[in-house]
Amino acid sequence: MKFLQISLLSLILFSCGNDYDDNLVYEATSSEAFYSLFEPGLQNQTQNFQFNAEDGMTTFTSINGVILTINGSCLLKNGQPVTGQVDIEFVEIFKRSEMFLTNKLTMGLNGNQKQLLNSGGEFYINATQNGEQLTLTCEMHLEVPTQLTGGTVNPMEMFTGNIDSNGNLIWELAPMVERWTASLSSNVNQEGYNALLSNFGWFNCDYFQNSSNGTTSITANVPQGYGYGNSLILIATKNIPNSLGSIGGEYPIGLECHLIFISERNGSFLYSILENQTIVNNHNVSFPLSGMQTATSSELATIIDNLQ
Repeated sequence: MKFLQISLLSLILFSCGNDYDDNLVYEATSSEAFYSLFEPGLQNQTQNFQFNAEDGMTTFTSINGVILTINGSCLLKNGQPVTGQVDIEFVEIFKRSEMFLTNKLTMGLNGNQKQLLNSGGEFYINATQNGEQLTLTCEMHLEVPTQLTGGTVNPMEMFTGNIDSNGNLIWELAPMVERWTASLSSNVNQEGYNALLSNFGWFNCDYFQNSSNGTTSITANVPQGYGYGNSLILIATKNIPNSLGSIGGEYPIGLECHLIFISERNGSFLYSILENQTIVNNHNVSFPLSGMQTATSSELATIIDNLQ
């Protein structure tokens, strides 16, 4: 398995706008400062619902029209049936800017290789009572309008997400009991991806990007002090607004994309974008500090969404 190779360039900063002084060398950011930039994005993306467990089967509709159905009689706390009010956390992510702001990227394990996914929606669902975690004894039903991601695509597959100590998320194919099917919604006259979910956590309906021409790794040369832990290099596939990966895996040869270096500087994002890349075998790129700029989260989110 080939992993991201990061070369440390011994560079003196050149000026970029008014951000830098030609005669100074700046210290790279810490991991804590970098990953803290994603916390507001996840908070802003979280929707909260409440219901009484005694109400039994209860349905919630999200801001984007996603329908979650959960049976209160199937909830347990410390192994005992739950009564009273239950708190539901719900996150839905559909486009690049949301993936960027929350650091919930579309990289999935295909065998032992990380590869790019196209998403039909990323979701986080959790239930608690007075801050204590609840568990399920029967399945939840999640119904996602396919129009939110450009229409029905077959086949979609079910993935669950695991998060590492830095907050980076990787998707893995889910057990057979959890599945996506595209069918006409019983609630509205539109097609939706339907899943039966037996656990709380992160879920995604995805399919791997076409790699019929073979795959390759991407080598990124980044400034001294930057690498794993305090920066990411994002990969945005051209003309696919519902996919945003990161390098460190295998990518389709011939893929047309944009590569985006991000880190932190003084509470803002430090970034550089290499537009209109066509991935070749053993693809190699460089991100010198002389090409870096700074932007707020919302400014950079807009820039990433506007990449064609």
